[in-house]
Amino acid sequence: MASLKFYPHKETNGNTLILITFTFNHVRLRLSTGISIPAIAWDKDDQKAKPLKDYAEQNKELRNVYKFLLDKYDELFSTKSRLSKDEVAKKSRELKESFRVFMGRKAQIIIPETTLLSFIPIFQERYKNRLNPGHLSHYNSLKTHLEEFQAKKGFPITFETIGKDFYIKFTDYLQELHLKPNTIGSHIKRLKRLMNEALEDNLTSNQNHNKRDFKVVKEDVDTVYLTENEIKVLYEMPLEIDSKRRIRDIFVLMCYTGLRHSDWSKVSKDNIHEGKLYVRTQKTNEPVIIPIKPLVTEILERYGTIQVPSLQKTNDAIRWIGEKAFETKLGTGNLKKWLQIRTHTVRRSFATNAYLAGIPMIDIMQITGHRTTASFLRYIRVTKFETAEKLKGHPFFS
Repeated sequence: MASLKFYPHKETNGNTLILITFTFNHVRLRLSTGISIPAIAWDKDDQKAKPLKDYAEQNKELRNVYKFLLDKYDELFSTKSRLSKDEVAKKSRELKESFRVFMGRKAQIIIPETTLLSFIPIFQERYKNRLNPGHLSHYNSLKTHLEEFQAKKGFPITFETIGKDFYIKFTDYLQELHLKPNTIGSHIKRLKRLMNEALEDNLTSNQNHNKRDFKVVKEDVDTVYLTENEIKVLYEMPLEIDSKRRIRDIFVLMCYTGLRHSDWSKVSKDNIHEGKLYVRTQKTNEPVIIPIKPLVTEILERYGTIQVPSLQKTNDAIRWIGEKAFETKLGTGNLKKWLQIRTHTVRRSFATNAYLAGIPMIDIMQITGHRTTASFLRYIRVTKFETAEKLKGHPFFS
């Protein structure tokens, strides 16, 4: 409960300055109204200057001050929850500063409101030294989709509108753009991260994004891998275009190292010491040591430092190479897999081939960066037949 009283300051030349005692939440503020009247005119009980007809203007100003302070108090202390001493002190300072602005003693500083869309670059700046640039760049795509969704569908994007209705309409919109389920799920996952961060910053109290029906959609994509024989025949496939041949050679090199596209530019022959490749990965920022085949050294010797185009351009080149392999019926078995190869195929190929060769999972995971065997087993592509072939030489089956 707040209480406010006016009282006269010391008398000077017959006049007195009217001050305020504003008490609330165990805090007492002493403020100045800036209004001076003859000391004899102040009525302590009625809290007015009298006679009323002579001091109508001054009394009106006092009523305005009274109303402003109580309204501001209601705005700042409207919550029914108990506030800590620090929270009360902070709100008290804010009330005092607002009063100074109201009285014209301080220029008002307008701080732009942080919205969900404007929070995205704030989030990116905050984590620029803790998350890799590639990961943070995906939030640009999310921001673009949210802005276009807002413009085309007329759905306002704010912290408070993120709920079930938004989820249904936004995911429907992304499906209209022919985005794959896993891509849509990734956008929802990033949005949930932003909302949780905003909650911690007290920018919103909305927690609808944590409800069960606000889920991250996932689809088990049957991504292909290349066997060692297929990698070999791909490496030997004639290619007349130098730029495509270079990408093919680097693709093959990565099939034997398991590195991501973001790590390609970090690899050179100078990274090789005593038959091992030393590199710090972009995504995890962890050092990795990879035993290498002679073919890896051969390719690195040929190109020195590896320079690759963007992920999109690299995948376009690999898609072209895959189509070429399919057209020439390269290899045997399921030729259509050539149409599905992309940059990520190299890591699946490396992990799957290493596993089928009998290398312990824990050792492969040291290179791929998987932290659990469950996630690793979901990552590799091994058929029941291949598993049986791998195990048939085990002593248990002898």
